[in-house]
Order: sequence, then structure tokens, then C-alpha cells
Amino acid sequence: MLNAEGVFQDLNDFVYFAAVVRHNGFSAAGRVLNMPKSKLSRHITALEARLGVRLLERTVNRFRVTDIGRAFYNHCENMLREADRAAKAINDATGEPQGQIRISVPHGLLDGSLGAMIPEFLNRYPKVQLQILSTDRRVDIINERLDLAVRAQLAEETDSELTMRVLSKVDLILVANQKVARSLPSIEGVECLADAPTVSFAGPLTEWQDWDVWEFTGPDGTRYRHQHKPRMSCRSVAAVLEAIYAGIGVGLLPDHICAEGIRDGRLVRLLPNHQMSQATIYLVFTATRGLPTAVRALVDFLVERFRSLRLTTQCQEAETQAQAKDQTRLVEMSSAQPA
Repeated sequence: MLNAEGVFQDLNDFVYFAAVVRHNGFSAAGRVLNMPKSKLSRHITALEARLGVRLLERTVNRFRVTDIGRAFYNHCENMLREADRAAKAINDATGEPQGQIRISVPHGLLDGSLGAMIPEFLNRYPKVQLQILSTDRRVDIINERLDLAVRAQLAEETDSELTMRVLSKVDLILVANQKVARSLPSIEGVECLADAPTVSFAGPLTEWQDWDVWEFTGPDGTRYRHQHKPRMSCRSVAAVLEAIYAGIGVGLLPDHICAEGIRDGRLVRLLPNHQMSQATIYLVFTATRGLPTAVRALVDFLVERFRSLRLTTQCQEAETQAQAKDQTRLVEMSSAQPA
């Protein structure tokens, strides 16, 4: 049995072992830890010798965690989570938000509104360090030791193990550049989509597919379903927006992303009287033992900033809608003129 001195001697090896399992191999773990694969392997071998058990089955072409290794890994992860909480408890005792926060954010949001908010938060709380995982995959907050995750979904979402707070409801709108809009038979009726080229945003949970579907509701309540084969499909909001600006096709994007283009005349809103889909931006976190001061400060900050952003967007919508109506008349007049 290990004595107290032996346990403390092994703590780094516990961290190394957890990293190897979490990243599914020595090479990947070594890159994350900035440690040579050979040195990492020696640490795990020494750990197995001290414990008297085989934690990993490894050959040149195979890597597998043994049953007892899996149980040991779970305890190691619990130990690391408690270590994080211990450090954050000290930070909380000072009253001022400080310490490290780990958060995951989808690429599209980081490129857009949320990316602009982060420097403001860090300037407000100079003792906070922020580690951002930019990814469109669905992260495991607990096992990946994240404090927060931002998710953007078209469908409502619940998770009994997590606290989910809605940051914003985002309206999606159909837009095209002036040239594409003028080539359409109308920009107010659904017939405008019949032969229109399209570009499509593929969400984080969307598998790659040849066809996309846009669903929307007309002013009389009629529901429509437009199936189309996009000329371009991408998981980057910025790239889809640039493709729309370049005239590659019609696209469906969040209204605040398109607002500037509509205001300056580069974009035309299609089907302005139809209700398109709505996306929900969630802030996801665990709250079983309370939130550290720094994490709570970030949650409150994002809620406040998204509320302000929504109010600003609503104030701009009246102006944007008026300009969209003017553009509609100009486009229709241009289409009606003889070649």
C-alpha cells in the first residue's frame, strides 16, 4: 500500500496517465503536455510498477485501457476536478474575480459577436485568465474540465446534468447581393427560391450532406419547406457571408450578421414578410457546487452583453426594415425595365 509520501510522489504521474487516456494515446498526450512520448511512457510504466497493476495495454499498433485502468482514470479525473475547485476556492475568498476560466465556443460565434465581447471582459477583470476552446463539436464539459460552454442550436435543448441559460434568440433571414436579387423573379414571394443558387451554413451537429432544407412560415401562416442543393456548404458563418457578398447564391444567416450589409446596400433581404427559423444561443455550465467568482462574473457579463446586443439590434431593425422596403422597390423597378 502507498503511504502519504508515495501518493504525493505519484501526483504528476496521475496527471500524465489521465492525459494519455483522455487524448487516446501517448503521442497526442505528449503534444498537449509538451513532453516527449518516450518520457511520458516511462512515467506510466513507473506508475504501473508502483501500483502493481497494468493500466494500459499497448503495442506498436494498439492502445487499450484495461478495466482497472479505466476505474483508476475516473478517480484521477475526480482528483483533477477537485484540485481545480480548491484553487478556485482560494480565488473566491479574495472577493475579486481572478484565476483561470476554460470555455468552449463555436467558431461562428467566436468570429462574430462573442469574439468582440471577450477583450472587454478581460479588461474589466484583469486578474482573470481565459482559455478558449474554439470548436463546433459537442464538448463534454465534465470530462474535458471546462467551466462553461456556449452552444448555438436550432432546436430547444435540455440536459438534466447541466445548467443551461439562454443568452439570446437569433432570427435567421434570407439574403442575397444586389446582382443575385435582381436576377430573381421577385424577392417577396416564395417563387424567388425556385431556381436560385444557394449557399448553406452547416451547423456544428450537422453531418455533411448534399441537400439542405430551409423551413419558414408565410404571412398568412402557410408553412413552406424549400429543399435545395447548395453551391457551397460551410461551417463558418464568415465564409458563408463572404460567399453571399460575392454573388455565389442566396443564404440564410442570423439577422445581426447581415444588418450592416443591408444598411449599406450590399445585401438585399428576401421574403421579408416570412418568418424563418430561429436559433438559440445557450450558456452551459455545471452548478452542483456553486460557481467560482470568476466564472459567475463571466456568466453575468455575457448575459448583460447579449441583452444589450439584442436591444441594439431591435433599435436597428426598424431602420433596416425601412431600407429593405426601399431596396425592394428599387430591385423590382430595375427588374421591370426592358433590357
